[in-house]
Amino acid sequence: MDFPNVSLTRLLFDAAPPERTAIVSASGTRSYRELFQDIRQLAARLDISPGAVVGVQLPNGVDFVIAFHAVLSVGGVVTPVPMSATETDVAYQVKKTGAVMVITASELTRLRARPPIVQMSVTFEQATDLACLPMSSGTTGLPKAVMLTHRNLVANTMQFAQVVPVSPGERCLSVLPFSHIYGLTALLHTPLYLGATVIAQPFTAESFIQAHEQHDINVTFIAPPLATLLARHPLVDTTDFSSLHTIINGAAALPTATGAIVEKRAGARVIQGYGMTEAAPVTHLAQHGDTPMSSIGSVLPATEAKVVDPDTGMESGRGELWVRGPQVMAGYLSDVAATTATLVDGGWLRTGDIVIRDGEDFFVVDRLKDIIKSHGIQVSPQKLENIIVTIPGVVDCAVVRGFGADGEEQPVAVIVGDVAEATVMDAVAAQVTPAERIRQVRFTDSIPRSASGKILRRLLQDG
Repeated sequence: MDFPNVSLTRLLFDAAPPERTAIVSASGTRSYRELFQDIRQLAARLDISPGAVVGVQLPNGVDFVIAFHAVLSVGGVVTPVPMSATETDVAYQVKKTGAVMVITASELTRLRARPPIVQMSVTFEQATDLACLPMSSGTTGLPKAVMLTHRNLVANTMQFAQVVPVSPGERCLSVLPFSHIYGLTALLHTPLYLGATVIAQPFTAESFIQAHEQHDINVTFIAPPLATLLARHPLVDTTDFSSLHTIINGAAALPTATGAIVEKRAGARVIQGYGMTEAAPVTHLAQHGDTPMSSIGSVLPATEAKVVDPDTGMESGRGELWVRGPQVMAGYLSDVAATTATLVDGGWLRTGDIVIRDGEDFFVVDRLKDIIKSHGIQVSPQKLENIIVTIPGVVDCAVVRGFGADGEEQPVAVIVGDVAEATVMDAVAAQVTPAERIRQVRFTDSIPRSASGKILRRLLQDG
């Protein structure tokens, strides 16, 4: 594939159908022409230096798109801030990225009231210019600022667009946060690049389900918590999903049993993709009709992947997934050690995920750091979670590393729901080897997750 030397904003709007609706949201509806005009108007009121980092903390909708691309249009760099971030989280991100300001709803109102700067210059020069500083998921430690260039974001938008089943004019439901890279690239920028219409709205269980009928949704992007909602909520049975043809799961692996229920209830095909913030983020997608639902599919165009045995460093059918392509980050901001450990051997990105390769299809086993070694056997928390979540009475769950009296690692189940400890242990024991059996069950009110739905095991490990 060839990727143009243009900014992300130019890629999205240069060839856009001007009068087609680009986005429908609580903060307004805009055609592609109106959206680009609003971006230019706000850009003319931004008094920032080229390369300056600006936080954008706005909900999914028109205003997020305007603020994000206004900053890019004057040569700035956006660090997206989740709406769910605490004051401590925001302070950490601002310090980590060196952000000079954060555009919130109130700040956006103030900026719009300012007179335009007389001479506004667009300072984009090369596709290698930094565009975005999203924070890594922080599942195993403090989040790091990931350096993504215009080329990274342009490439991944074009790569994903080649294989995602979205056509011009179709309507895509986008409730996962644009402040996360999955939401930013897959749910926002790729549909816009394809000339589709993005439906972005505040999330409630009922509004998410009913939006499919109200807006004749063709494609929905989800994460596992939304799949669980679609599998269990009674409103699904009385909602018209007839326009929906594809549901795309990302951010974390989807249990096959849950996916099968969703397919049956919604009457649409469920497929999985894979990516990480460090790859802008998409590297894999189920691209063929015969791809198993449990698979993350095959690599995107212009993307390479190999599976490396963590012990031998040799390529293998099972091991750590390494990827390489134009979407791979420039590195971690001000963290040479982490960059060197993650980007190795000529631009290969070590994902930290254990996968199995079967021909062109890849299957995620678990995070390398999450694997539990019980009496010499590698135990996947994800495999056990996929079993536990099907037990009646279990609302949510996570499996973390614990230790037995002999000092050996052992799997511990953390459960949200009303179910007996013995029921959980027996249900798992009936389907796994002795080393994989749950040795302890803890109960909690909620499972901590990132904005994209990934389990934050580090917050449960010592619970």
